[in-house]
Amino acid sequence: MTVQNAIPVIDLFAGPGGLCEGFSSVNDDEGNSRFSVKVSIEKDPVAHRTLHLRALFVSSQRGKAPDIYYEYIRGSVKREEFWRTPKSKKPLKKPIRGPMRGAGFDTSEVVDGWIRAALGQQKNWVLIGGPPCQAYSLAGRSRLRGKSPKDLKAFESDKRHFLYTEYLRIIQQFEPSVFVMENVKGMLNSTHGGSSIFERIMGDLREPKEGLTYEIRSLVVDGDELEPRDYVIQSENFGIPQCRHRVILFGIRSDVVKKTLNSLTIHACSC
Repeated sequence: MTVQNAIPVIDLFAGPGGLCEGFSSVNDDEGNSRFSVKVSIEKDPVAHRTLHLRALFVSSQRGKAPDIYYEYIRGSVKREEFWRTPKSKKPLKKPIRGPMRGAGFDTSEVVDGWIRAALGQQKNWVLIGGPPCQAYSLAGRSRLRGKSPKDLKAFESDKRHFLYTEYLRIIQQFEPSVFVMENVKGMLNSTHGGSSIFERIMGDLREPKEGLTYEIRSLVVDGDELEPRDYVIQSENFGIPQCRHRVILFGIRSDVVKKTLNSLTIHACSC
């Protein structure tokens, strides 16, 4: 179930929906969803099909999807037949597919319209997402760089180094209370033009524009003076049966941090 005061979530560069799954699974003591994923935006058509299918399951009452859902999963019915059925046409959390700016398209106005419509009058919300990582991963960098000067030039000009700027643009435009950005561990030592990609991203996210700042926290290491490796989450340490290491940046808007600290101080003084 979803409660009216569930925190809105916008999922950018959603992929097949891993981060969305995590947020959708968080419930309060009464079993109500604490987060409401309003829209997932993804360019890749295969990933989008996964998002759409999963949305039907998650939005089904108590996670019980119609029988035809399981028939489709088993391969008993074709995709076209599955989506023609009334019970599968209107999942409550239908993700939106759309090409992202920086990948050969300029759809910022369209994307902004989707987000604006999804948020309505909500001011406190969460932005999540993982900009494409091919230019940061070790395998991707090896493949893209190649061995010739021509390959190196192509690597340096690859637009996927800077797809995070669309994520940054959304922060600048809509000023989420909180954001969670995920990427591969290779971004920590990836460089472009001789400078650190990670340092550039951290600088941009800490101060997306004049008058707007965020504190970037780690989900696994306390403190303010952190090393790049402190932002890495090793999934095998949290009950996941795979060695999947990812950089997770947890950003909190500075005024939200200040308000929270003031509230905690007042509460402590009244005890």
